[in-house]
Order: sequence, then C-alpha cells, then structure tokens
Amino acid sequence: MKNSASAAAAQPDNDFLSTRFKWTIESFSKLKSEKHYSDVFSVGGYRWRVLIFPNGNNVDHLSVYLDVADSAFLPYGWSRYAKFSIAVIDQLDSNFNVREDTEHEFNKGEEDWGFTSFLPLSELHAPGRGYLLNDACLVEADVAVHRVLDWRHDSKRESSLCTTIKVARDEDLNQIGKDFYFDLVDFDKVRSFLVQKKMPFRNFKEEVAKAFGISAQCQRFWLWAKRQNNTYRPHRPLTHEEEMQAVEQLQEVSKNANFAELNLFLEVELGQDLRPMPPPRKSKGDILLFFKLYDPLEEEFRYVGRLLVKRSGKPLDILTKLVKMAGFSSGEEIELYEEIRFEPHVMCEHLDKRTTFCTSLLEDGDIVLFQKSPLVGNTEKCRYPDVTSFLEYVHNRQMCSTKSPTQLEVGDGNRLTNTRSSIPLPTDLSTSTVATSVLTSLSLPFLKENSLSAAHVKIVDEIFRKHGDVVEKVQVPDPAFKTFFLERLSSAVELFRSQTATSITAEVLEKLKNMIQSLALQGVKVDWLESFYEKVVASNKYALGLIHMKQLEEQISTAVILLQDLKDQLVEVKDQLDEVEKEIGNQTGDSAKILDPL
Repeated sequence: MKNSASAAAAQPDNDFLSTRFKWTIESFSKLKSEKHYSDVFSVGGYRWRVLIFPNGNNVDHLSVYLDVADSAFLPYGWSRYAKFSIAVIDQLDSNFNVREDTEHEFNKGEEDWGFTSFLPLSELHAPGRGYLLNDACLVEADVAVHRVLDWRHDSKRESSLCTTIKVARDEDLNQIGKDFYFDLVDFDKVRSFLVQKKMPFRNFKEEVAKAFGISAQCQRFWLWAKRQNNTYRPHRPLTHEEEMQAVEQLQEVSKNANFAELNLFLEVELGQDLRPMPPPRKSKGDILLFFKLYDPLEEEFRYVGRLLVKRSGKPLDILTKLVKMAGFSSGEEIELYEEIRFEPHVMCEHLDKRTTFCTSLLEDGDIVLFQKSPLVGNTEKCRYPDVTSFLEYVHNRQMCSTKSPTQLEVGDGNRLTNTRSSIPLPTDLSTSTVATSVLTSLSLPFLKENSLSAAHVKIVDEIFRKHGDVVEKVQVPDPAFKTFFLERLSSAVELFRSQTATSITAEVLEKLKNMIQSLALQGVKVDWLESFYEKVVASNKYALGLIHMKQLEEQISTAVILLQDLKDQLVEVKDQLDEVEKEIGNQTGDSAKILDPL
C-alpha cells in the first residue's frame, strides 16, 4: 500500500489550501475488512484520511468517503468545511477515470462524507478496465480547506464564513399540542445544517436530499417571516432564480436577516404510494394554509396538515378534506377559526364558511383552527368548549409558568403557598377594599409580579362587593385557576365599559357572549353578567333602531325636497312651452309632420 500527498499547483482562492492525496491499494481482492482506511494526510493543518468499502456500503457499488481523522479528539461543537473530489483511476485509459466532487461541513455525527454508490462493482472488476491493474486500485483525493493557523482561530473564522440553515418539515409541526400550541414550530427542535455562506442553494438541496431521502425536484422551500403581530409564519416559496443564488444572498432577502440562521419550511407532497413527488405549481391565486384540530372533550390540540387553496375559494370547498384529515365521520359539521395572534392576548376570529378566503384576508402561512360544531342542547359540559377559550387558558398557563411563587400571611398566621404559578393579584391588594375573609375562603395565590393591572384590581374589588360568591362553585383542583377566571371576568367587565350602546359591534357582542358562556361552564356565577348582556343587546338593538329611523327620516326629508324641486322644474318647462306655442302659432302645423320650407 502506497500513499503520497502533494500541494496542488493551482490555488484558485487565497483563502483555501488544497492538496492531492494519492493512495495505491495493493492486493485489493484480498482485503478482508468491511471498510478500509488510508494513511492520514494533512491539508492546511487539518488531518484527513480516505475511507472505502471494497464491497460496497450495503450497495453493489464501491463506496468512498473523506473522513476527519482526528474527530475523536476535537473539542465539543467542532466543525470543518472542505471542498473535495475523489477519483478512481483507470490505469489503462485515463478517459475512463471516475471522479466525483462535492463540499461539506464536517461535524460530530457527520465525520465522514462522500459517495455511497461511487462505481458499480461490476465495472470495478471488469477485465477490460484498468481500475484493478495487477490487483492494485489507485485512488486520488483533492481536498481544499480554509487557510488557518490553529484550531481556535479557525473555528472563529469558520463561523464567519458559514451559517446555519434550520429546516422545518411537517413532521416537526407535530410538536403542536404537546408543549407547543401557538404558531407552527419551535426552531430549536428542528434539523440544522451548518453550510458555507457562499454555497449555491441548489447544492444545499442535494445535502437535504441525502439527509431526508427526498430528491431535490420534490423539494419546495419557503422563507419564514415575522409579522407585525409578532407571529412567525411561512411567507413565500423560493423562486427558481433564488435557488440558483448563494445561501448568503437568500439570507439577505429573508425577513429573518437579523438572525444568525436562515429558517426554512420544506414543503413535500406525497403520492398515493406515500412517496415524495414534485409539488404542485403554485400561482398567485393560491395560498398555503395550515390546519390545527381542537378536541374540547379531551382538551387536545394537534396539527393535522396543510392545503393549497384558491384565494377565490371558500371554506365550504374544503370541508370534506378537513373532515377526512381530522378522522371525523363523513358529513360531520365543523366550525373554523383563524389564529391571528397570542401576544399580548389571544386573538382568534370565527371564519364564515361561505365567505371567500380572499374576503377573510387569509394569506400564505395563515393558520386555521377547527373543531366539531357544538350540538344544540348538548348537556355534556366541557371546561373549554371552543378553540378561543382553550387557547386563552393555555396562554395564561404559559404566562404563569414564568412567574416565581411567593407566600402571603393571612388570618391566623397560616401561609397560602403558591405551589403552581398563576395570574396573580398584586401583593399590594391588602390596601384594596376587597375583604380579606373572601380572599382566604377562595384560597387565591399571590405573587410579587403585578400581572393584573390596577384597573382590573378595582374591577375585581367591585365584583366582590356586589357578587361575593362569584367563584365559589368553580370546580377546579388548583385554586390558581380561580384567579385566572377572575382575570377573564374582569376583562369582560372592562370590555363592556369600553363600549357604548351605539358603538358596540356584533363582533364584540359575540366575543362577550363566548366569554360569559365559557365562564358559566366552569361554574363561575355570571347570571348577573348574562342579564346585563341581554340588556346591552336590547339597548344596542334599540339604539341602532333609533339611528336607522333617523337615517330614514333624513332620507325622506331629502326626497321631499328633491320632489319639490322636480315639481318646480316641471312648471318652469310648461311655462316655456306655452311661450313658444304663442310665438309659432300654427305655422308649422302638425309637429309630427315632415318639415318643408318650400
């Protein structure tokens, strides 16, 4: 076995050092081991070696790879970028040399990289070829790496020349409903690729093909964007021209340019045989929507898929598909909502199934939530009967998880310890006029953070003054949730107070109705609020009726003035005709007769 390495004569880039390594493998047919390593050679201070599988790496081809020789001794988080080619030489005719080239960011877990199906074994051993002349195989490896002085300096330099691409797939969206509910994905839990910034994106697609087993022509990548409402959604697919550009150019056009990494969504369509197929053509009239399903009985939330729909289409057009995606019985009635935002408060809007997606202002990357339509008269109570109430509960629970518990001494010196976080009342509540005895009976937890505004504190105070038993029948094991219900209740009161009988809209009335119904289902005593709601609805109807009546009266008044004006014009025209008739007399005779001046 002979090995030799020499510096390449041409240096196309001063930032790179390259070396050609030659490896002569003698007695090739007598190799017994499954895989075989060359001697170690150095390029720019890096230690490498060539790895071959003489009988193929689970394929009927010769398999060849470039391997990081000292990977076991490198520090945590190491990476190493290289451009390289590997060739098997036909020692009888160089025209039949077999050479493959690629580039790769080596790291822990990917210490070797190369070509599994490099050369068919039948060709390798063919008598008419010179690949195994005298049972010796000649392998050449051209390796180019960044010019460096030592590892520590190099790791910093590599980081400036490379970037991270994070690729989210449908499989990653299955995180939804576990520890993740809002938006679509946690990018800390998706596959990351460390690539050179100058790498053409089409080459990156080949890397993805190797990693996921999805051919490049079956991949469609989407850029993500942070919206004004602080949500993070797929924004648009990459164009063919953009895929021909370098990775760093895509990072510049991405709305995620302020981040160190480039975040992408990989859209892959599966055929009936569940194999990847080229994605359908997307026109300007199409939008990509993502769908989540809510089960109020199980209080479960999960991602069920995505659909490419027409902007001019309606939810009615896709109900059958959604029912199938959810695993419901055919013909099951469902309700749809749009997930708009979750900070600072949850905002979901009910979608009219007869209104077009365009009219509903849906766009690429939007999220549609759906659930079974509640049955009228259904006596089975759910803690969170609809999407909105459940997401508000989750939102408050997540906010609570960031709070640090404290203790409050009350009454006889017993301490009420908050073992779970909640949305608390301020610790200065003792200065409020809310009775301490009521607080003690409710076992409300207290924290130092002022999550509840001063305005809400005053509202809670007023509620207890007039309705002290408001949460006595709340059936929840954790008293922290009583605080949550009070926060929702005070929000409802505040929403009422921000409106007038004439300004309150049907949308706000519907939101208040849902809030009151949700509270009632939890055992919160809101009969007084329900009664007030009915009065507001009646007052709104009466106020709007008065406005409508006034508008009609104004229209009638305008019409009367217009009619009088028309009458005046008619009299004026008649007078003019009388004057003309006197002037012409009967000189022209019958007006319908043809005029003849002779």
